[in-house]
Amino acid sequence: MQKRQIQTLIGLAVVVAFTFMLSSINAAEKSTDVAKASSKTTTGKATTGKIAPQQRIQFEQVKAKAHMQELEERMFRLSNLIRESQPEDAARLLLGLRKAREQLILDRMGEASKMLDKLKLDQASKEQKEILVLLEELKKLLLTADIGLELKLEQLRKLINSRETLSKLLKKEELQLSNTLDQKDKKQNKKDLQALETSEKRNQKSAETLGQLLREYGAASNGICKSLSGAGKCMGGACKKLGESQPKPASTEQKKAIEHLSKAQLDIKKLEEQLRKEVESLVRQRVMDQIQDMITQQRQVRDVTTKLQARVLQKQKQALVAVRRLAATEEKIIDLCSESIELCELTQFSLVLPVALGAVREQMEFVNEGLIHSKADVEMIKDQQQIEEDLQALLDAMIEASRPSNKQGGGQCKGCKGNRNKLLAEVKMLRWMQQSVHKRTDNLDKQVDQKKISETAVKERIDLLTVRQKEIDTITGRLHSLTCPHCLAGGE
Repeated sequence: MQKRQIQTLIGLAVVVAFTFMLSSINAAEKSTDVAKASSKTTTGKATTGKIAPQQRIQFEQVKAKAHMQELEERMFRLSNLIRESQPEDAARLLLGLRKAREQLILDRMGEASKMLDKLKLDQASKEQKEILVLLEELKKLLLTADIGLELKLEQLRKLINSRETLSKLLKKEELQLSNTLDQKDKKQNKKDLQALETSEKRNQKSAETLGQLLREYGAASNGICKSLSGAGKCMGGACKKLGESQPKPASTEQKKAIEHLSKAQLDIKKLEEQLRKEVESLVRQRVMDQIQDMITQQRQVRDVTTKLQARVLQKQKQALVAVRRLAATEEKIIDLCSESIELCELTQFSLVLPVALGAVREQMEFVNEGLIHSKADVEMIKDQQQIEEDLQALLDAMIEASRPSNKQGGGQCKGCKGNRNKLLAEVKMLRWMQQSVHKRTDNLDKQVDQKKISETAVKERIDLLTVRQKEIDTITGRLHSLTCPHCLAGGE
């Protein structure tokens, strides 16, 4: 029974996405007709009982919103129902519900409906496309097999946001202390002290709110919550002293608050690092799988482009349309690449890989632009093949980095005891990046000599190459600073 309910829920998620997709397509493709029909309906007399096109589209939009509302309600009810018997699925549903509400999908659907009502068709179409992306992400989350990893990644994202919030709070409290100390050397100004008291109350509220958010991590965050609670109490004491026009005792309380916040900051960094270590191997494997998917899909795009090449040269309409359709597949590959980059940056298991994938994504975007304009010449096919080769080079380096290191099997540095295979993989990716920049620079030089590229395009390409070269220099320096002398010497 419970399995059927979960299947029904997931099926409903698909219905939401599909219904909204139809609404989006109708709004985008029929916007001109809707405007004309609306004008005729409002200015002329109604001669038939037909429903105006914009009303039909709006009805689909309202229906999609109703599906989404039902989905949220079912996720909540079902998570409570299966909490004890199927805790993993219950966590999946709650995570999906939280995602949907954080991204305001239901509210955005309502806004899109209002836009359609006011015939703001371009805005409605844009909004619908953005919501479609969110729905696809939600559907993917509900269907994912490894919900444990998703939950930990979500925790890591929230932990990073909490750390950034804490860092800002610490700076604000340090500023409060500085301003309070200034008051000691001045003639007491009640207005200034009241302003400081108001700011201190805001800081206290922020510390309390942050502590509440971090309680969901359970025992792991007890120390952090205790420090934040201590900071809040000290801020409260500072507020009281500022209200009594006593800046010196207030500054003492603020110093204690800063000590508590600094300790919380150190502890939250440790918890963040612990979470990263827990998910590193799983995320690494997921990124490898995603790169393999990108290679497969890019090869399919290249195969179709190659088959259509001759017909495109003859300007056959069907072939031109078919090439433009390939842009949708290329966009999916770009999205997958962006997801891989986000995972790399989130878990920080590699310094080089996110930047390297960013360079490949740039090439994908050039290819996508060409496909949109029905380009299927030799250069386009070469560019597609180059993307495949670049992705394969990165995948090979990742496979090497995944090899375990130990005293018997090799790969372990005798100094830092770290995995030298990871270091070698990073260096290989750096080498690939430098070769890629050199190759692209050389190709650009040839295009300029042959006058095959405009001055504007040349400037754009040079700017991109300059950014990439600076990134390579920066990462090389960071990698060197994190590498021990034994690793550099190459000894096991």
